[in-house]
Parts: sequence; C-alpha cells; structure tokens
Amino acid sequence: MTQAKLAHADGPPLTRLEELIWIGSIARLGAGRCPDRDAIVFPDRGVCLSYAELDRHSDAFAALLASRGLKPGDRIAYLGRNSDLFFPVLFGAIRAGVVLVPINWRLAAPEVAFQLEDSATRLLLCDPDLKANARGACAQLAAPPELLATEGEDSGVSLRALLKQSAAPAPLPVVPEQVVLHLYTSGTTGHPKGVLISHYALSIARHAELISPEFALLTPASVSLSAMPNFHVGGMSWVLMGLVRFGTVVLTANPAPANMLALLTEYRVESSFIVPTVIRGIVDEIKSKNLPAPALTGMFYGAMTIGAGLLRETMDLLGCSFGQFFGMTEITGAATFLQPEDHDLTRPHLLASVGKAYPGMSIEIRDPYRRVLASGEHGEIWIRSPTRMQGYWRLPDATSQALIDDWYATGDGGYLDAEGYLYLTDRIKDMIVSGGENVYPAEVEEMLRAHPAVLDAACVGIPDPAWGESVTAMVELRPGQSVSSEELRDFARTRIAAYKCPKQFNFTSALPRTASGKVKRAELRLQLRQSKSH
Repeated sequence: MTQAKLAHADGPPLTRLEELIWIGSIARLGAGRCPDRDAIVFPDRGVCLSYAELDRHSDAFAALLASRGLKPGDRIAYLGRNSDLFFPVLFGAIRAGVVLVPINWRLAAPEVAFQLEDSATRLLLCDPDLKANARGACAQLAAPPELLATEGEDSGVSLRALLKQSAAPAPLPVVPEQVVLHLYTSGTTGHPKGVLISHYALSIARHAELISPEFALLTPASVSLSAMPNFHVGGMSWVLMGLVRFGTVVLTANPAPANMLALLTEYRVESSFIVPTVIRGIVDEIKSKNLPAPALTGMFYGAMTIGAGLLRETMDLLGCSFGQFFGMTEITGAATFLQPEDHDLTRPHLLASVGKAYPGMSIEIRDPYRRVLASGEHGEIWIRSPTRMQGYWRLPDATSQALIDDWYATGDGGYLDAEGYLYLTDRIKDMIVSGGENVYPAEVEEMLRAHPAVLDAACVGIPDPAWGESVTAMVELRPGQSVSSEELRDFARTRIAAYKCPKQFNFTSALPRTASGKVKRAELRLQLRQSKSH
C-alpha cells in the first residue's frame, strides 16, 4: 500500500529530559525553590497549602503509612471528592513506595468492593459523607482494609489531622519503573481492569513543554483551575501540570458554572481544563447575568469535541486560546493535542478532530490483521508512547492483547488525515462517553441481567446535546414477566454509579442478533437513534 506511511503520525521528539522533574519530588523541590508560594488553593474548605506545607504533609503521610505497617508495593485506596488532601497522599505514597488506588466516589458499594478486593487494598481513605458506602463495600469483603476518614470526626482522628504531625521518613531512591498508580478503567467484560502506571510514565507525561515550546501550556508561577475529578488521570494530570511548573492550582469539587466563574474571576486564573458542557454553562452564566468575562489566557478541554458554534461564541466572549486533549488511562493521559492555532474557524473540519500525536508519541491506524492503513482509511488506533502503562493488574491475557511490540492497541476506531490529524469514528469497544465519563455497555448489561424480570439487555450511546451521549438500554424480558422503566432505574441505582444508569429504557420481545447469537449493536444503535428523532 503506497500511502500507508501517511497513516502514521509522530509527535515532536523527546528532548531535554535531563530537566525531568519526578512527580514524587515536586513538593520537595517546590519547598526549596518557593516555600511560601501557594501550591494548592482549595476554596471549598478555605485551605491554602504552600509548597513547604505540601512537602511536610507528604512526609507526614509517608510516615503514617510506615507506622501502619505498609511496605513498598502495598496498595492504599482513596475514595473522595476533589480535595487538597489527595496530593500529599499521592506524593507521600510515592515516597513510601506504596501504590495509590484512586476510586471513583460515584461508584456503588458493590463496584467499590470489587476494586478494593481486586487490588488487595490495605488502607482505605474516605470522605466522611461517603463512609456509609465505604462500609457497605467493606462488609462484602473477607479481609476489608483499615478505614480512615479524610476529614475530622468526633474522635479527632482523621487524615487532615494526622498530616499536621511532623515527620521525616527515610527517603527512598527514585525507581523509574516503580508502579505508583493503580487506576481502574471501565470493564469491557463486566469488570474494570486495573491499569498500572509507573513513576516514569506519570512524570514524563507532565513535561510536554520540555519537548516542544508550543506545548508550554502553563508558565512558571501561573494560576490554573481544576474541577475535573482527581480519580481520573485527566483531572489528576492537570493539577500535576501546574505543580510541576511550581505554579498555583485552584482546586474545587464543585464544577457548577456559577462556582467555576466565581473562582476564575476571584483568583485571576490564567488557564483551566474542563469539558465542553461546562464551557457552555460558563458562557450561559456570563450572558444570562450580564457578568464580566474572566481574564483567561487559555481554556483546555477534553472528553468531547467543542464544535464551531460554541467555539465561536466562547472566543468572542473570553478572547483566549483553546486546546483539546484526547487520551486514555493506559497512556497516562493525553495521546493527542489540538493546538490553539488549530482552533481556526476558517478550517472548521479540524474541530471535528482530536489533534495530532502528543510529544514523543506515534499513532498508526491498523486493520484487524495489524496492517498499517493509508491516510483516510478507518481502523483501530494504535499508539506508541513512553507513557504507556506497564499492563493490567493480574490480567496477563488482556495485557498481551493490548500491548504488542511497544504499541498499545486501543480498541478505539478512527483515521488519520494526510496532515496527521486524528479523527475518532466508531468505538471498537463500544464505549459510551457521557458527560466526560466512560461507560462500557457490558458492565451495565451485566447489572440489568441480574434483575429477575430481565432475560437480556443491550446498551448503546445515543447523541445527547448536554452530555455528548446518553446511555440507552434495550431490554428483553423473560416470558411472562413485566417491569417498568422506573423499577429498572431504581434497581440500577443501587448497583452502579448514577452516570452509568440508562437514561432511557426500551423493551423488546427479542434483541437483534447475528446467527451466532451476538447482539447487532450497529443495528440496535441505528434503531434507537431513529426512534429518538421521531
């Protein structure tokens, strides 16, 4: 195939890596360079954490782990909303050689229980208002982890209180291949997979400006805002991108447009990373209340494309630059970047892309036989990256299927144009993206089949103007059984996170299947989309 090389896209080469800052060393370096500068501002609780305080709290957490008998390689989990506490936990765990397992606080107790048991977590940190859910999860385990509240309780024993104690644990040497994060992705076979991220992958992924000047998203001592969840690699990465430049990160657990706009203005934020639905909300908030626009220099987004209409409106209102990230947990975050100059309203087709390969990465489009396809041809997206995961926790077969000859076979569909821009098409793994959250149909379907009236179920994503896609279920009932949409919705809410619950239920006497019995998802998706349009 003469044009096959056109379907291979490379990001700028890796250079200046001698300037790499290890993630576990950020707080200590900041304490030496700018001890009194605010590292993390958390208005939700009125907290301003300087780099010196962040360093002391990180040491205190490393000492706390040692006092509880945790050793290098052991797992601890964090079940909580965005908080300044998360980052001393991350840095302290790295210093102690302990692996952090961030858990989505929106998950139901059975889902939390699976991740705790699968990861062999020994200590669970949890927000007080999530303690009932945490206890419900632990009650399902033969060997539940120790439970420690993040914030103060009547006993006075909490993570926040313990971090104020002085401690100076013996420093451990930096080990690049050390696993520092154990992140769960939604499961394609009913259960999520644990993604193992090394210290090197987490560190190099935050240093794009060392590779190419146009990737200097944040300048030293700048102020950025983060409302994306810390348990997601994207939200965590945005905070780390600010801290690794020794800037100030304003952190919030409340992404409501009114709160976001207030924080952007009050703290004179220069850049933020959010989803387009929140951008839409901020624009509407400004216009509906006739408020002054914040003085941003950059607005960065992910999870979905922005569209020419919203981009034009936001550009006119904010007058700042825009950048889009596309990535995944297995690549420790971004795989492509749509740069500010690509947000060009005279070239609206680029806004349908997710940009070009991120620095140091390569992208190819391959067919089912692993052959590289030509520019414009649709196939599976393969990525080669120094930020690639080490593998899936205790899943050697899944790891060998995904990691092949230094490449990661994503399972996502797309194509590259002649300029190297990547466009996403069908999702080979049938993943649904709703409100920036990844939902895999198999997980929802397995839950629905547990209902006594349900014989089988199939879920697809239907376009939704507010959420990108909404989870829609087609349900096949058992003979002689009946159940209402409301009953299924209540059943689902006790077993899976609310964002995974189908927004709409449809009932059928028989799901469309192939001769081998597999559900024809493409046919079902078309059928449901057509019914919604009428």
